[in-house]
Amino acid sequence: MTKILVIEDTSEILNNILDFLEAEDFEGSGATNGREGVELAKSEGFDLIICDIMMPELDGYGVLQALRADANTVNIPLIFLTAKGDRSDVRQGMNLGADDYLTKPFTKKELLEAIEARLKRTEQQTEQLKQVSEQLTLLEKFDALTGLPNWSGLEGKEGLLPEAIAQSQSRNTLVPFLLLGLDKFGRINDTISYGNGDLILQQVARRLIDFTERLQGGGAVRIGGDEFGIVLPPVTEKETAVAIAQQLLQEIAQPYQIERKSIPLTASIGIAFYPTVSNVEELRRQAGVAMGEVKQSGGNSSKIYTRPLFGFDTAKELELASDLRRSWEQKQLQVFYQPRIDLRKKKISSVAAVPYWDHPRLGPIPPAKVLSLAQEVGLVREMSQWMLQIACQQGKIWQNEAKLSVRISASISEQLLNDVNLTALLMESLKSTGLDPGYLELEIPAEAIANAKNLNALASQFLQFKRLGLHLTIAQFGIAQSSLNYLGNLGLDSLKISRSLIGNPTQNAPILNAIIQMAHGINLRAIADGVESEAQVNLLKKQKCDEIQQETAVSEREIRRLFGKR
Repeated sequence: MTKILVIEDTSEILNNILDFLEAEDFEGSGATNGREGVELAKSEGFDLIICDIMMPELDGYGVLQALRADANTVNIPLIFLTAKGDRSDVRQGMNLGADDYLTKPFTKKELLEAIEARLKRTEQQTEQLKQVSEQLTLLEKFDALTGLPNWSGLEGKEGLLPEAIAQSQSRNTLVPFLLLGLDKFGRINDTISYGNGDLILQQVARRLIDFTERLQGGGAVRIGGDEFGIVLPPVTEKETAVAIAQQLLQEIAQPYQIERKSIPLTASIGIAFYPTVSNVEELRRQAGVAMGEVKQSGGNSSKIYTRPLFGFDTAKELELASDLRRSWEQKQLQVFYQPRIDLRKKKISSVAAVPYWDHPRLGPIPPAKVLSLAQEVGLVREMSQWMLQIACQQGKIWQNEAKLSVRISASISEQLLNDVNLTALLMESLKSTGLDPGYLELEIPAEAIANAKNLNALASQFLQFKRLGLHLTIAQFGIAQSSLNYLGNLGLDSLKISRSLIGNPTQNAPILNAIIQMAHGINLRAIADGVESEAQVNLLKKQKCDEIQQETAVSEREIRRLFGKR
């Protein structure tokens, strides 16, 4: 039975509405003031709330703000009852998140129509979210272009890797993982068009399916772009995997027929082995390193990954990591900002703080690379805390000196998120800088939320952040996080789509559309990260994405110039 809460300080009106709800087969509960109503809404689950505006202690606007700030009540639809019918009053309620308005006096018919309309809308939203969730589940498992399983098809109970491991007969058996990348495929796309390039990828997928079926074991997945993963049946000698890889290269090298033209194509293969490596991510990384070395040598060959010294895959990576630690210790890093643009208003809505490292020999290093290296050398928590403090300081400086009030987002690493003192740290940063909390946004990586052991504790932590007045965004959101169906209960404001999906928006259009729909379905603004081209912008506009974050990072002086401030 549908449960409806009525918050009304006039007992006669309250009782009349409750009697009416009972007559219409609704389960009604009543509260005679705003504070009582909020507590009742939080303690019991309701499908709809009907609330008077003019009440002592806590008025209807205060009730709505309290409900929208709580993870358990944020999505409950609310109908306002009021004797005030001015447009400004209606607008105030709608801006706070009210779903409908009824002006006193109203008829039973009007009340019933409003209730049914809200419940029907909620049912439609629930159904839409269900469809989007099902679509994302499908997209999570299969590649839309080739029909192959995607990366997630390697793991899980029915994944290719567990199946191959189950076939192993002895401890000496190895399960080969091959990462195949097409050689110079970008040049082919430029020559024969991306549409025809997609046709080639479909033909490659078909050949991989046929090849693995003949092996009677293993299978293929599409990693993304022109890369494919192949799990082979167990082998006892590594050379067997190399021989199979060479057969596969010959298969791939057969010309492709596109528009009556014969298109030549070769591939490079990197090979890693289970149980030498026990997890899929590391298998992919090692095979990727080996594949990259094959490509550098001219391609059309295969290579087994060999472990380098010191845990780094190249001397260059080791040197770069060492340089980062040295630059960090010498305080040579800066904080730059990536503008975030509202696509509807066509103006900068906020900026994201990112690390800027101008390497003395290599020049500026991309922020994502800086953070990756920081993770390798154990600096990511310190760097996250440092950027948070700088963001607060810079926001206040802009407000005082340039009369520029712009929200700044700072990324909170998983290590920092798990720090029990984070709330105190945030309060201290805001207090010491004097920044209004409304101008600070925290970006929490989707992986950190997915890894949370206690979701209730996480929701409680986020509620503390919201009570401070902060904006919250789930960042780096991709296909792997599409099953986070509890996001609507965390009090988030925005969802930032991973730049890995933005890099090829045409190919990933179905996934982007599904994620944007899901975000809107739980009242989150959708933000695309790492946008570089006009083509990306145009596609994201069509997908009804709310904001884009530019890939290019600029100095604080450039931010002032963009806002016309000095």
